[in-house]
Amino acid sequence: MVDYQELMTYLSVPRPNGSSAERETAHALREWLTKRGIQHRVQEFQNYPYFFECLGIWLILSRTLLAIAVWSRWGWLTLPIALVGFLGGTLDIALNLPLVTWFGSRNGENILIDLEPPQVRQEIIFSAHYDTKTELLDHNQRMFFLKRINLGLLLTLILGIWGLLDHRLMDTDWGTPVFWVGVMLTIPMLLLSWGFGLHLSLGRLLKPSQGAVDNGAACAILLGLAEHLFKEQDLLSDVKLTLALFTGEEVNMQGSRAYVRSREWPVPTFALNLEIMAQDGEYIYWEEDGNVFRLLPTSKYHNRKFSEAVQQVTGQPARSAGPVTSDGGSFLIAGIPATTVGTLDTHLRETGFHRPTDNLDRVVMERLPEGVEILLELLHGLQASD
Repeated sequence: MVDYQELMTYLSVPRPNGSSAERETAHALREWLTKRGIQHRVQEFQNYPYFFECLGIWLILSRTLLAIAVWSRWGWLTLPIALVGFLGGTLDIALNLPLVTWFGSRNGENILIDLEPPQVRQEIIFSAHYDTKTELLDHNQRMFFLKRINLGLLLTLILGIWGLLDHRLMDTDWGTPVFWVGVMLTIPMLLLSWGFGLHLSLGRLLKPSQGAVDNGAACAILLGLAEHLFKEQDLLSDVKLTLALFTGEEVNMQGSRAYVRSREWPVPTFALNLEIMAQDGEYIYWEEDGNVFRLLPTSKYHNRKFSEAVQQVTGQPARSAGPVTSDGGSFLIAGIPATTVGTLDTHLRETGFHRPTDNLDRVVMERLPEGVEILLELLHGLQASD
């Protein structure tokens, strides 16, 4: 029997990306695997642990400088200031280019468990992440800014062009009204950039989240599955199963992005990503996954197969939810069918994460082995249908 209580002692402590606690957790999980004779490997990648802190500071400084340029009528200089402010951060998120998020770069470690039969017809990847994050705003409050990211970017570009227009019309009758329109446009831009920037940059200064649900419980389920399958490897027939414990999910999915980039995909592959497992409510699958700039539909076929597995084990099917931004999006963006699944809290629902409310009290311990049962049922269903 898997000692889930032991696993959750490793997976219910604050472990923000780049911290000594994150490294200690990774070491403890590798030690746990080694003691049980479960073969595993570590994928190292270039990680940027202060991604969002850098991004928040950049938002505040670059947009404040742009506003000053408009107020002071710097003319043509406003355009390059706007373009640099726009590209810095946007390319970091969309393309994982560390233009403004390079500070504190270090090696990240994905823990990978490969179970591969002699002949492989397909590959299934089950994943979760072991790093945590603490944020100033809760998920609902944060959504106010996420829904207005495109507006903030548009205002940045408009104000860059507006500075040129104001400079050309300064000595005409249009000069004064154009100037004041520009000043008025800086107000929503500053409110958005300062609000979201403070949210991104202040998290590490707050009382931290334990990350027991997001995403410790999911990691415990994958480790429990690994111990079961290393004793019963004939369950996989001609399917290669990869269990991936990613780090860097809380900093723009860097770990899963690095993993996807490092791989070739010689056989049909499906990825199931686990989030917020072992809460006391119903099982869910998210209909869309990705990042703040790009959401893609998850695999309808695999959502249905997951729901069937949940019903087989619990008597109730999973239901749809979403969208979400998680490691599942890294696979979808690369063209690999994927879905992300989890559970809900009966009171907090999909909220209360990245905050002290994410603690061990929210984990229903009996649902950890139940999660293993569901994954085993899903494996059986996928192999039987293929």
